Amino acid sequence: MALAAGKDRFEACWRIQDCGSCINDKHSCGWCPFSSTCVPVSSLVDPVSNGAVCPMTSERFELRTKALGCGCSTTTLLSVIVTVFSTIAALALLFGIGWIIKRVNPFLGSGTYKGTKIEVKSDGTRDVRQWERDNWRKWLYRAWARPDLKHHSEQQEVTERSRLLG
Repeated sequence: MALAAGKDRFEACWRIQDCGSCINDKHSCGWCPFSSTCVPVSSLVDPVSNGAVCPMTSERFELRTKALGCGCSTTTLLSVIVTVFSTIAALALLFGIGWIIKRVNPFLGSGTYKGTKIEVKSDGTRDVRQWERDNWRKWLYRAWARPDLKHHSEQQEVTERSRLLG
């Protein structure tokens, strides 16, 4: 009985001569574009498991089904899936490499982020200053911001003071 149903399905699909009618048929058919034949398919990934799904074995991955339409083949679907997962894997790999480098090498940014700098002067007093490492936003702002001409550098202040004091 199942053999007769399979043969009826095959004959129903085989009669159809265009892609649109083939993929929208009630017998769940697929279109083989090179040989222009309509064949019964059970799933979207049928070409992977069944090498003889199309009359020409070279076109089995060019099968068109209802899920993707006449413009998209199984090859296109598999290419998109592989590309998406490869991109995700590559991004995860780059993130992992960056994380490992950051943990291993303090020069690249895993050193201390904040701290206290203690400077002992010649008279024995201590000058305690808090410091914080600049992040990339501050660096980018300094690189493209206009210079603030209202504020002088420490060297200019020392020079002006020494000129006034003699």
